[in-house]
Amino acid sequence: MGIVETFAAAFNRRDVAGLVACFTADATYVDGFYGPHAGEPALRAMFERMFREGRDYAWRMDTIVETGARAAAEWTFSYVVSDAIPRSAGRAIRFRGMSLFELDGGRIARYREYFDRGAALLQLGFAPESVAQVLRRAL
Repeated sequence: MGIVETFAAAFNRRDVAGLVACFTADATYVDGFYGPHAGEPALRAMFERMFREGRDYAWRMDTIVETGARAAAEWTFSYVVSDAIPRSAGRAIRFRGMSLFELDGGRIARYREYFDRGAALLQLGFAPESVAQVLRRAL
């Protein structure tokens, strides 16, 4: 099993320690919702927050290309929003995306992902004009 599959399996188990172990000590992670995080404490806090704000996670890596230095994965991600986010609680969210992994010694040194944030925000219950504002700020 490669690091991408190990990462996805830990995520789907909601295993924060297992997730953090996939990364180098000074790793960076750029998340499409939560933004950039760097280093073990920040990664741990981000994953803990994700698991508070969602449940029933399924992160399926549909296509993986992995070498010793890099990996890319096309994926399908789904979850149900928890009561920690009252405006979206109970909503089932599903979207597709892609991640790039830069590896060092078999662990993830840099991670970034790409997906249609507008489609995800609409599923979360954001009004179209609010989605447009969020997306404009990202440009």
